[in-house]
Order: sequence, then C-alpha cells, then structure tokens
Amino acid sequence: MDIDLTDFSAAQQRALFDLLILAMYADGHLTTFEDEQLQKLLAAMGFTEEIDRQREFDAAVTRIRPVVQSIHKAKEQAILLADAFTLRTQQKQVYEAVEQIMTFDNHVSSWENTLLMELRMKFRL
Repeated sequence: MDIDLTDFSAAQQRALFDLLILAMYADGHLTTFEDEQLQKLLAAMGFTEEIDRQREFDAAVTRIRPVVQSIHKAKEQAILLADAFTLRTQQKQVYEAVEQIMTFDNHVSSWENTLLMELRMKFRL
C-alpha cells in the first residue's frame, strides 16, 4: 500500500488509519499482510519506534472495536471517517487503500462489500 501522505493533515492520517482498522476488522480475520501494511503506514505517519506504532495501533483498535459489533454502526463510522477527505486525490487513495486491505485475502465478505459500496457512494467513485 503506497499512499503519499503529503497532502494529508494529522487528523486525516488518523481517519485513514481508523478506516483501515475498520476495514481489517470487517472480515473478522486478520492477516500478517494487513498488519505489515498498517505498520508501514504508521511509520510513514512518523511513528518510527515500534512502541509508538503499537500504541497508535492499539488506540485505533480501541476506537474502532465498538463499531464493528454491527454493520450499521460500522457503516456510520466509515462515512464519518470518510468525511475527513475532501480532495478527489485523497478520496481515490483512501478508497484504494481500503479496497486493498479488504481484498488481499481473496475473500470479500458481505460486510466488506457493503462498506466498499458505502465508500464508493460517499466519494462518488
């Protein structure tokens, strides 16, 4: 996942990370690839020390875990997070990153399909 974070504010970076955590948890099973991609993103966000990356990762999981209990809450949260991205280039990058996390395991659940569809509509892609 190669995202150029240059045009992303700190708040947008956090929203992107939360959205990717949401995407990762949507299918209920986590892969090493997903974890590696998220670790790379955290490093790109400036969290170069492993302890800092772990703290940020844990904080995002804590924020997202309550909403993945229901598809309705997950959709609402995804739309809220998507509001942070106002530029077309950002929206496309964010969508592609979410899609990559969801489709890596070659199995897209109905939850994942629903979330991708919501993001496509939100970003008008």
